Amino acid sequence: MPLPKPWSLPKRRILSDEEANILVEQVRDLADLEKNGLSKAVEKNINANRKTFTRLEVYDKNGQEVKNAEIQIEQISHSFKFGCNAFLAGQFDSKEKNEQYEQVFKDLFNQAVVPFYWKDDEPEQNKWRFEKDSPYIYRRPPAEAMLEFCEKVGCEPKGHNLLWCNPSLGLPQWLLDKDKFFVGKAIENRFKILAEKYGSKIPVWDVTNEFIGACDGLKYLPDDALETAWKRANDLFHDNHLILNDFQCLFNPNYYKGKASALYLQAKKLIESGVKLDGIGMQCHLFHNEDMLISDEPQKFTAEHMIEMINTYSTLGKDIHISELTIPSYDGREKYLEMQNIITENMYKIWFSMKNVKSIVWWNLVDNTAVKVSPNAPFDENYFGGGLLLNDFTKKPAYKTLDRLINKEWHTSEKVVTNEKGYASFDGFNGDYEVKIKLGKDEVVKKITVSPEKPLVTIIL
Repeated sequence: MPLPKPWSLPKRRILSDEEANILVEQVRDLADLEKNGLSKAVEKNINANRKTFTRLEVYDKNGQEVKNAEIQIEQISHSFKFGCNAFLAGQFDSKEKNEQYEQVFKDLFNQAVVPFYWKDDEPEQNKWRFEKDSPYIYRRPPAEAMLEFCEKVGCEPKGHNLLWCNPSLGLPQWLLDKDKFFVGKAIENRFKILAEKYGSKIPVWDVTNEFIGACDGLKYLPDDALETAWKRANDLFHDNHLILNDFQCLFNPNYYKGKASALYLQAKKLIESGVKLDGIGMQCHLFHNEDMLISDEPQKFTAEHMIEMINTYSTLGKDIHISELTIPSYDGREKYLEMQNIITENMYKIWFSMKNVKSIVWWNLVDNTAVKVSPNAPFDENYFGGGLLLNDFTKKPAYKTLDRLINKEWHTSEKVVTNEKGYASFDGFNGDYEVKIKLGKDEVVKKITVSPEKPLVTIIL
């Protein structure tokens, strides 16, 4: 049976309020961890996989144990990456809106996806759009401006992407009529330029994007483009975390066939070829019309299905990244906002609880800021209302829930006192911390990192 075409959906039917209420309750029955008796197991796994019991040993400059010192331990960042694309950074029509965007980004995320779409990086051959004063392109702020944004909001930059074979959004138009030898050389040149300019500044990269999902563009590339792209990335991005990214992953069981899934087989083949592939990026766009959300493979909402898929891909021994996430609220009715919130909370809890999952990237932060299409296009991403903010920057329930989880429930703030041997212990979420050590009237501030690789932390005053 041929795979469904994800960019062409059946004609939409807007549900009545009564139908929407029924839909939300159906989703709740499928997705709610508490209702399905899985909440305690997920919480147990979060504690086991995201926290480290850490011993602090405090010494003075002479090497003597510091006894009875009061220590305030405050987490300042997570090692787990909670990310979002930042494609609208600086692109709103007022200074106030741009500042609002920065603030809500900073309050929630510690990773920002930087757009590196070849079509827009190099719209004309050898004319690159990296500098801050580059010509404006919607959702494609230039790299230099993006790096400034990342520093301002305290986010790690993630490069998306080195090579996407989509002929309308990924590949530059000047490339499409060239022979494959020329195309291969152009790809090699692109990789070299990006490595030289940004290899040391951007630690994480999607190397290839949607070589399964956007395979209609493969005809423009050399036959060995996938393998060659990974070899080039290995040669040029030595110290970077390199990800294989595709959308035929989660939230669509039609694409999941266990270890026979297309992405699983593609990743397995690359790994067996000997390339350094560090992570598997699994897009999770819930692009279903509202009247088909449940009828179209309802098991996609269940924890059991999600856990099985993540565990299957984890057998490859690589990190798992939830690389692009869209959860709809459609037209923003109260019930749909509630539905988005239910799915968001439960999916984040499941993914955060699983050891091999290292990041979650929400895709579009603000409603009606997705890719623009013509009025008669068969697919419009803005229809789904997949932002965490309404178009006027009002925070949806899902944003508030993520704020509660990331900044409160999954946050460590604790006071401890060193014992007679100069040490104290605490159980904290993995990440970076500021510790304030009080010695009489004096206070010393230090930065530490909590990680399972280093459960013993020594502090020299």
